[in-house]
Amino acid sequence: MRVILHGFGSFPILFYHVIEYARRRYPEVEWAIILSSPHHEALMVSLLGRDNVFVLNANDGSCSAEENDWLYPGSLHRDIDSEKRNFKFARSHIQLQRAMNLYRGARRFMVRFNPSHALVSQVEGLDGKVFLACAKQRGIPVVVPTHCRNLGGIFFSPDDCESLPSYANAADSAARQAAASFLREFRQAPKAPAVGQGLAEDRILSGFQKPFLQRVGAALQRRFDASEAFEWDYLRAAFLNNLPWLRDAIWNLRRWKNQRLCDITGLEQLPDKFVFYPLQYSPESSINTPAPYFVDQMRAIDAIRHALPSDVILLIKEHPACILLRSGSFVRELLHKSGVVVAHYALPSAEIVKRAHVTISVTGTATFEAYLLGRPSVTLGNAFFSEALDGVCKLHDLRAKIAEQLDSKIDDADIIDFLARVFSVRKQIVFGSPGMAGEPVLRERNVAAFAEGFMQHCRAIDGANE
Repeated sequence: MRVILHGFGSFPILFYHVIEYARRRYPEVEWAIILSSPHHEALMVSLLGRDNVFVLNANDGSCSAEENDWLYPGSLHRDIDSEKRNFKFARSHIQLQRAMNLYRGARRFMVRFNPSHALVSQVEGLDGKVFLACAKQRGIPVVVPTHCRNLGGIFFSPDDCESLPSYANAADSAARQAAASFLREFRQAPKAPAVGQGLAEDRILSGFQKPFLQRVGAALQRRFDASEAFEWDYLRAAFLNNLPWLRDAIWNLRRWKNQRLCDITGLEQLPDKFVFYPLQYSPESSINTPAPYFVDQMRAIDAIRHALPSDVILLIKEHPACILLRSGSFVRELLHKSGVVVAHYALPSAEIVKRAHVTISVTGTATFEAYLLGRPSVTLGNAFFSEALDGVCKLHDLRAKIAEQLDSKIDDADIIDFLARVFSVRKQIVFGSPGMAGEPVLRERNVAAFAEGFMQHCRAIDGANE
């Protein structure tokens, strides 16, 4: 078994410990990693050796004549649009050049290592899309850790669309009991999306954190080494993320300003007949990855309001986290769109969902919560619960779908059947970037659970393919 990893951001720190654990338990497994940046290159080289570590470089255009003829699989332009920051300020031909440089480099390294499985950290943008494209092109099974939202934990998806693995169809009685119990408890007290908590008594593994000034110096060096690709937004983000007190002060000022941009401040003011569209956190992997067309959420908003019957209002509410981040000009534009009313960001979404005739989102959790509450909902992009909502709704079907959903009802038995499938593959693992409050990701038992869960998943999919 030969596993190639995709190391985005600080995920290589988690993977360092996963590999160390796996080497003790599964010494027959070989490992290599493709890094999105050189932040953790020295660390991974110390573990895997120089030949098994590759750092993506969008500015390295060196390639052979054969590699120059390689055709990017799928939609290169769609994958470029999934990018959060990088390339956004470059001319279009430079975007294409950099994207193909990433692709050729990743594919060249993957061909040389010849992996049997490809484990991605988080598909945050083009580098993750390139990694998946190369793996799929070579017929290598892809493994994408995917959050179960309100259910807690993760499952391992075979793609970046949050599809359930094939063995999810074998839900047993224990999974059905867990599903029924969860649904009963959720109806009594809806639970917000959960990322989990580390065990307080469990040992925290090293985070390999360097001193602040050393981190700043390294970030500046990296940016100026690649001067032709330098983007000030990277420097701004790195500076603020290393000075959280300043960042939080700026965010709180923005919240104070933006919270006044609304039409409705109380549940009693809700329209009699409305469709609910909660804004998603963006740019973020939950929307950039599966549905980059809707990164500009105004596209979704206009499509919905144009598809609504004339007596139905579109109610929009800002994401509680994005009230700190999104420009107020976006919401001000909404306040001048016919058929739209804006609710205060702090109003409880669960209570709005209960009153909405339909809840619509690209991939947001609100549609899953509506489904759990037995309320009609529609997704415009891929999420693991989209299949339970009759699949992703295409824009040309939106008018008919809304009309159909306005009077629809959901059978609790169907909800339990779907939840049982998810529970049958769910792992109680906290997956995310190291550095979360309480450091649950780097807890020793969490690292071991991730490694074991990954190996179990690979055995399951390998057995299904035999």
